[in-house]
Amino acid sequence: MSERFESIRKGAQEAIKWKKGKKTTARVHTFTAMDVARIRRKTKMSQREFSQSFSIPLSTLRQWEQGKRVPQGPAQTLLKIIDKDSKVALEALRK
Repeated sequence: MSERFESIRKGAQEAIKWKKGKKTTARVHTFTAMDVARIRRKTKMSQREFSQSFSIPLSTLRQWEQGKRVPQGPAQTLLKIIDKDSKVALEALRK
């Protein structure tokens, strides 16, 4: 079998072990819920305004705020920046 296939097979086996609660060498990234509604309210923007200002699909924003989905990776980073200083974040996006 090819090297690529072996890599995929090994990854799948690691994922199955991890899911069953067994120890593995796999790196697992977990994302915690953020209070997206609080961050948005801090900007004094409606959901629509926030969505348009930061290029976040409105349906995604609503799901984050309702706890149905959790922002991950770059979205978490963007939200942290907005939370820290929304004016600077907006200025950077407009340039």
